[in-house]
Amino acid sequence: MLSRAIFVLCVLVMSGCSLRQNKTTANLQFTKIERVGQTVMYDVYFSSDIDIWGPYRSLIGVGFVCALEDHADFRERYAMKRLMAGSVKRNPAGAKYGFIAAMLFSERVVNGSTERDLTPAEIKQMLARKTQVPCKFFASATMMETYFSNVMYVPVADIFRAIEGAIVAVGER
Repeated sequence: MLSRAIFVLCVLVMSGCSLRQNKTTANLQFTKIERVGQTVMYDVYFSSDIDIWGPYRSLIGVGFVCALEDHADFRERYAMKRLMAGSVKRNPAGAKYGFIAAMLFSERVVNGSTERDLTPAEIKQMLARKTQVPCKFFASATMMETYFSNVMYVPVADIFRAIEGAIVAVGER
């Protein structure tokens, strides 16, 4: 009887390696994009209708990713060749659920083992026929499936203005 109880306990513990989250899927709202000086970094400001940070006991990865090409399977984000990706932090000056994603435009090369930054000219050429870019927030925690928000769209016109150094917030377009 004791061995059966231990077996059941072990099965329950092992099945916890990829538990599904019962967390509501966040709806994100784009606010603005700014180029960080004359660097290759861009800050994307957005808000959420829920707290996208928690509750997590052991958060191991938080990020934001945008598909620059037609491949928009965010669960396969490592297969994306050209993307805008980066880390996320709370916006201390923003709304209750306001966030900033520090982003880089990049291209994966050599079978995805390395990345290179895209130039402003390359970004403009790549996005010339698009009106918006799909993006998602994601969070990975120990023993949980990766959480993804709903898609948020960043207007390409705002990306182009940010490349030129102009800061345009929603409502100023």
